[in-house]
Amino acid sequence: MEVSQQAFSKARNQISELSLRHLFETQIEAEYHGEMGRLPARNADGWTYLAIDGVKIALPNLPQLREKYFCTGAGGSSPTALGSCLYDISNNRFIDAAFSAKLDERSCAVSHMDRYEELRPGDLKSMFLFDRVCVSLGLIQEFEAKKMIYLMRCRTRFNCEIDALPLGCDATVTIEGSVVRVVKFLLSSGQLETVITNDTEHNAEDFKQIYFLRWGMENSYDLLKNRFQVANYTGKTENTLKQDFWATILASTMLMVMEEDDDKQIRKERESKGNRDESLVNRNKFIGIMRDDLIHALTARTRVTLILRMNKILKRTQTFAYPVNPDWTVPRAKNKRKTKFHHNLGSNC
Repeated sequence: MEVSQQAFSKARNQISELSLRHLFETQIEAEYHGEMGRLPARNADGWTYLAIDGVKIALPNLPQLREKYFCTGAGGSSPTALGSCLYDISNNRFIDAAFSAKLDERSCAVSHMDRYEELRPGDLKSMFLFDRVCVSLGLIQEFEAKKMIYLMRCRTRFNCEIDALPLGCDATVTIEGSVVRVVKFLLSSGQLETVITNDTEHNAEDFKQIYFLRWGMENSYDLLKNRFQVANYTGKTENTLKQDFWATILASTMLMVMEEDDDKQIRKERESKGNRDESLVNRNKFIGIMRDDLIHALTARTRVTLILRMNKILKRTQTFAYPVNPDWTVPRAKNKRKTKFHHNLGSNC
């Protein structure tokens, strides 16, 4: 059966982006409410660590998008959306996301906090990690009102009293009625780092390791932006842009779940072989297989066929396992290009 491009676009616009968002949210709810056979894990210290961060997503340069979305670039003429995610570091999951027409990371962060409250009501052993871009007194007050715990990397000149505190301090500062704990330490690079929190349980030396956990968020954004290419849209209407966004979030979450199952199976098969290094599934290969086979699996007419096709994907990806040596490092090569990526990896819009 053949259809014209115009007919395909018209039919696609009849599908709401909310259907893809609903699939993502239903999957997360099932996992966090224990309907998938287990509850989400916590770290060895009994805490769950989460990260919230936003990313600017370039949109096709069209008049209708410039009117609704905020603009960046030369002359502020390029329409841009704010993508924001809540990432569960302890379980390697995106558990909430937002596609916003306004550059308002605080509002997105508050909506993520509300969503987490729905998933784990009354949880007092979770800590939200933030980069310094998100730090604001308003956000601190939101955490106080919701009785949630935060750890924020603090930028200079956020507060003069915090800037005046010495290296190695573990002190409290009151900012317009909000009591903030301030910890300063040196990174391995020799750079001074300042973090602020409302946590009173952890020792000051713990925060250096805790904040380092936020690197998992950067790896997950690399998955979204570079591997799945969230900004490489397949349409130009607002509805199709949101479809692509939620499809990418859903696919990334499915990848994380299936990777976890694959890695467990790989460890089980190799634990008796005396291998020196741990082996993990090759993520690049996994993504390529998902692109080829996932739609075939999801369009199965029966549940049995769906399970068989999904197991076939897992079996195929397990053949691409590679050894991981935690002591092995590769010096970062300096990028000589002015742009971050080769032009062939850019958006087609």
